[in-house]
Amino acid sequence: MSKNIINIGVIGCGTVGSSFIKNLITKKKIIKRKTGIEINISKVFDKDKNKLAQFKKLSVNSANEIIKNRDIDIIVELIGGIDYAYELILKAIEKGKSIVTANKALISKYGEIIFKKASEKNVYIGFEASVAGAIPIIKSLKESFIGNKITKILGILNGTTNFILSEMYYNGTSFNDALSTAKKLGYAEANPILDITGNDTAHKILILSYISSGKLFSIDEISVEGIYGIEPIDINFANELGYRIKLLGISKKENNQIEIRVHPVLLPKSHILSLVEGINNAVYVEGDMIGKSLFYGEGAGGDAASSSVISDVIDISKKIISKQFIEENFISENNLNLKPFDEIETKYYFRFTAIDKPGVLAKISKILGDNNISILSVIQKQDNPKQAVPIIMLTHKAKERNVKKAIKMIDKLEVIKKPTIIIRLEENLM
Repeated sequence: MSKNIINIGVIGCGTVGSSFIKNLITKKKIIKRKTGIEINISKVFDKDKNKLAQFKKLSVNSANEIIKNRDIDIIVELIGGIDYAYELILKAIEKGKSIVTANKALISKYGEIIFKKASEKNVYIGFEASVAGAIPIIKSLKESFIGNKITKILGILNGTTNFILSEMYYNGTSFNDALSTAKKLGYAEANPILDITGNDTAHKILILSYISSGKLFSIDEISVEGIYGIEPIDINFANELGYRIKLLGISKKENNQIEIRVHPVLLPKSHILSLVEGINNAVYVEGDMIGKSLFYGEGAGGDAASSSVISDVIDISKKIISKQFIEENFISENNLNLKPFDEIETKYYFRFTAIDKPGVLAKISKILGDNNISILSVIQKQDNPKQAVPIIMLTHKAKERNVKKAIKMIDKLEVIKKPTIIIRLEENLM
């Protein structure tokens, strides 16, 4: 192999994989002019023969043909899923191959093992495309902000849910109608369960927390809530109160504790994250030297993700050509513990659905007061003694444990006709 030639094997020819292959071939000459490196796609594999057919001259019959090929330097894994991809990546590392992947579920679950194996074999792992598409947030945390103590990361990390919430805000559509529109436009999968439950966002905030803190927590250890309980009435009341509702991945560090959580939040309309619309993503970062920074851009789609994959391929190619292995470690902060979700403190939005009669507010207020929850404001616009009506409350800061206890008691009252909707607030931002 010539010193300035890097050979690539691609496993997975779906939306991102096919876009990566086509873009890299198209931009091969300009990349060589800019870097002095010739990057060749040597072999391509996908289990789906129809997807593989578009790259007939490069196709092989199995992933193992790529893994065992001695001339291939970097394997790009874009098949998704966890266990099969994990098996392939470990095999490839054992064969001395560096890896580039967009697989957030895989990295958030097995990242520590993969990075350890890669270090033992003197190979590299690139995973920029696993979080926020074309936004270079991983590179920034690993390199540009490496001297910082990162104290806060807030991310709109899922384009599908952000599109749905934008549709509900601007068009007054229901959750189900907004989801149907997202599917028709190709912004949502046929089965969008990972998106709307918040799990996709959870994988991504776990990765960002890992890079910034050096400790990888499990998705089973954090609280994850989706957006399927949000209704147009909540969007409208939030707007009236001066807020937008967004699904956020949240990571905050204080002393030796880190809190990591995913759920809808009320953000002040004046905050720049509130202006992130449609399928776009944004990541807000606070650090001791950088102060406050915001990253914004396309978070999904073949071209956006393939841009980050190409970036990783070039970075790793430069390191391979240098022939001097540069070890990369995410150093764990001493005694860093995950803060129990019940211990977090924030302001809250409650929507009660209650029978409109005297004494209802007094009963609710007493339960809240008995649990150390102080009311900031109340909205009740409808007067209808025969039917249940919405009562909206904002609270001062309260502890999650106390809120859960109080709402459980309130929802047992005869005058409460539906489970209470709870949305947390995020304030004190730029």
